[in-house]
Amino acid sequence: MLQFDPMKTAEIEIYGHCGRCGDREVFIGFAPASVLYKSSFPDLLDESTGNGYQRRFHREHSLEFKRYIQRSGASTIPLTFNIRPEYSTSWSLHHIGDKSGMSVLKINTENGPVMAQVDCQHRLGYLQTDPCRT
Repeated sequence: MLQFDPMKTAEIEIYGHCGRCGDREVFIGFAPASVLYKSSFPDLLDESTGNGYQRRFHREHSLEFKRYIQRSGASTIPLTFNIRPEYSTSWSLHHIGDKSGMSVLKINTENGPVMAQVDCQHRLGYLQTDPCRT
């Protein structure tokens, strides 16, 4: 039996739901942390220009989250990503059915990650090798 290894597979499919938020289509889905880590990058905040989202990586904060999320009964708020249009040759969003909103986000990570980590860098930092955790 073949097992899916998200760290070695370039093609990723994330199933979820599409809707509208303001003037944009938004995709909400669930995936293992290792898949999210592989398909995203931290958009570091450059304080001199104001560009980016994330502060610099903080090792202890990330390890603290890893210890927490691996406990029985642990949960977390959803992670937020910005899928970048400039990488649109490496991702596509497909609607399943007419009105249900069910969709699949297909990502080819062969050319690198396609999503900026907007609010999640520290939560993902030390979970990249654990395909069972989100």
